[in-house]
Amino acid sequence: MLEPTTARMSGGPSRRPPAGDAHTVRAAGITRPRGAVRESRPHRGLRSAALPAAVLALALGMSGCAGGAGGGAGGEAGGGEGVEYGASPEEYQAALEDMEPVTLTYQGGGASAESGSGKAELEFAQRVEELTGGKVTFEMAWGQSVAPFDEVTEAVADGRIDIGVEIPIYTPSKYEAIGELISLSPSTPSSPVLTEVATTAAALETAWDTPEVVENYEEMGATVLRPMFFETSNALMCTEPVTSAADFRGKQIRVGSASDFTIVEALDASPVSMQFTEAYEALQRNTIDCTLGGLRIGADYGFLEVAPHVSLPQDGAWGRNPTALVAGPGYERLPLAAKQAIFDSFEVFTGAGLTAMIDSSATAVGMIEDNGGEVARLEDDAESAFQGAVEELRAQVEASDALDGAAAAASFDEGYEKWAALAEESGIPAEDDYHAFAQEWEGSPLDLQPFGARIYEEIHLPRRPE
Repeated sequence: MLEPTTARMSGGPSRRPPAGDAHTVRAAGITRPRGAVRESRPHRGLRSAALPAAVLALALGMSGCAGGAGGGAGGEAGGGEGVEYGASPEEYQAALEDMEPVTLTYQGGGASAESGSGKAELEFAQRVEELTGGKVTFEMAWGQSVAPFDEVTEAVADGRIDIGVEIPIYTPSKYEAIGELISLSPSTPSSPVLTEVATTAAALETAWDTPEVVENYEEMGATVLRPMFFETSNALMCTEPVTSAADFRGKQIRVGSASDFTIVEALDASPVSMQFTEAYEALQRNTIDCTLGGLRIGADYGFLEVAPHVSLPQDGAWGRNPTALVAGPGYERLPLAAKQAIFDSFEVFTGAGLTAMIDSSATAVGMIEDNGGEVARLEDDAESAFQGAVEELRAQVEASDALDGAAAAASFDEGYEKWAALAEESGIPAEDDYHAFAQEWEGSPLDLQPFGARIYEEIHLPRRPE
């Protein structure tokens, strides 16, 4: 399995990721940094997809026996009264009347409060504070200021962080089951919106339904709040155009996962193991020719300034890199209604996260154009090699002993078809051209909150703490 290196390059000018800082969200009304989440604008044809009352009742009835966020893996569980899903803020606050206020440390996935994911995380924090009447607030840690992404689960378990974003691909030996699920992600198409939100939902559902994934975190002393949330499909960001088999031959390409490694080798290029925070300097110095990563990462960390030539497969994706959200003893000791407030805020958080993810893609396309680049598809000879690698990855998953690989692959396929159909019914566009998408998004950004609420109700709700 691929283990990333952390060696830094030295000498010469370089761009560094934004420095970590802290931001505490307070009950009197969040003071947002410039550029924080804007008002969502409705999009014609995208409707709220609330579940019927009978289905919600069934889901609530199931939540007592479903695996997930209510367990006591991270410490002594809190007690007290709970509230029903859909309760008003006043009902949460009444249940928490005797609770002493607490401030939890939340280490986010954003490089800063102004990054795309940072904005969504602030919106999540605000929602929790509103529901609890200020009994639960967050100290927001950015830029891996408490623990690096590959040690967040340990930091959560020992209490340095109460809730944090882990990136499992950095230590694949710790997360074998998740690694296998990641290897399925190149099989679904890469496009600006529809295929991305459908793949994210399908992978989340499959992860929750795979016992080995949840058990993996619990064995490390953490409580799972969200086991697997994909970014958009990876893009190949290069310093010069790379689309044909001849273009790939001998290229040095930074990879972030074992599946990336397999695909890059199939294209006769050389995979380089390196954390994404090192990629800007390596591209700048021509130590590597390309890096694989989400367009949001390319925009937030400046990769597209030095590598604006982006390539995508014709049918499939380079892969997708997930984050996980895990909690520790500070979360587990909260009263039940407070844990429910955090969990129920995923209804807002999921939609905000999807919106921020797609908004970042639109921003990235603008950066690509500003820096003289383009978004292109692979030529036929490179596409053929890519498809061979995708088939190899699927065969490896199906033969895995880390989980029931055949069942996971079938679940992911079925989930993708289901969520792609739901996305289409909701009015989410199936646009394939990234440049056209960026222009349309700038004029009329899509509100993905209703789709995020549908994901919460169908996937998260049965795992609600009870």
